[in-house]
Amino acid sequence: MPKGFLENMILAEDFKIRCSMVGKIMADSPKGGGLPRGAISFLENWYKEQVTGEQTFKGNKYTKKGWAVEDAAIDDYGYAEGRFGLTKNEVFYSNEYTQGTPDVLIGDDLVVDIKAPWSLDTFYRYARYEPTEKYPCPKTDYFWQLQAYMWVTDRSEAELAYVLMNTPKYLLAFHDVWEDYEGTMDFKERVKTFAFPRSNSHIARIKKRVMECRDYLKETILPKN
Repeated sequence: MPKGFLENMILAEDFKIRCSMVGKIMADSPKGGGLPRGAISFLENWYKEQVTGEQTFKGNKYTKKGWAVEDAAIDDYGYAEGRFGLTKNEVFYSNEYTQGTPDVLIGDDLVVDIKAPWSLDTFYRYARYEPTEKYPCPKTDYFWQLQAYMWVTDRSEAELAYVLMNTPKYLLAFHDVWEDYEGTMDFKERVKTFAFPRSNSHIARIKKRVMECRDYLKETILPKN
């Protein structure tokens, strides 16, 4: 295969942001205009992944815990909220600008994302957060993620649920202490939910930023033919 063949096959229009990554490109632009540094770094990594076929981020102990306990965390969230029989959504959604697989879809209007904090301290740090109209959940990245999920699934309501689950022992380092959260705390004490509605103005900002990212790819990163 000729050198540069793969690079020349990549088009700016191919760029879609995963819902879970939207927050990485949504910082405010610098005063002089243009993309924020975080968005540029994200695009550089995205291009590298397209060329090499390898993911830059392959997970860490925190994401691995989330994957391992996801089904049980969905169950506990459902019990705490009085929503029984919930299952992990496996449908991949996409539009022209973003794509992803939401954790849980309920009825016709609600999308839920489940987070499994590593420790009790981490859980309490988020659970004690006092939401405001401008910042309805503890992490801005998750607000953007759920706005993207509502957009791509055509839903109007979102919930971000932190669910404290036991950490699988195989993920612990030698200095970590295993804690039996599920055995010593009621499930309602281990679930904290933040709810907020769809914001079409924020979704419009995602669309605009994706288009700006495509322009940057075309002008700065992608090879010129």
